[in-house]
Amino acid sequence: MKKIRKVTVHGGHNPSGKIACGASDLLDESAENRYIAKRVIKILEKNGIKAVNCTVNNGKSQNDVLRRICAKCNAVKDAGLHISIHFNSGINDQKGDGKTGGTEVWLTKNTSDKGDTARRICHNMSKLGFTKRGVKTTNSLYFLNHTKAPAILVETCFVDDKDDYILYKKKRDLVAMAIASAVINHNKNFN
Repeated sequence: MKKIRKVTVHGGHNPSGKIACGASDLLDESAENRYIAKRVIKILEKNGIKAVNCTVNNGKSQNDVLRRICAKCNAVKDAGLHISIHFNSGINDQKGDGKTGGTEVWLTKNTSDKGDTARRICHNMSKLGFTKRGVKTTNSLYFLNHTKAPAILVETCFVDDKDDYILYKKKRDLVAMAIASAVINHNKNFN
């Protein structure tokens, strides 16, 4: 497996309050994905991996945001991986049921480089207490289909799950470390 020396990282969607912003409930996806993206970049850089922030803040529509993100990612020469940070929605557990909604990572095909990194992210997040929803494949996500280098989309946790909210707020910086360390250690054996 080839060592990753350069990545792109971005917070998905436009900023809060603009068209095509992320989900918002107990957590605000657009604010939190930008925070996590910046922290991941900082951690990667400290560990010798060049990380470029490809977050978009001025898209005119959902499609425009996606096109701009992919253009920024694809403009980064020699990127070994593109990482899109998101927060999921749809649990609608406002009171808390004692179970986190959890983390999942999306990719087009579960191939070595990105599949191992994706599995490691899910594993690292489960060690923090988030339910391991696992690695999932799809051919219907624009970002995954329109980037040149391998790409993953991380659904960090659920914006509308009280248990995710509580755990995320306590371990916010550890969440960034869980994602970054999966990239840093991607070339080590993982089962």
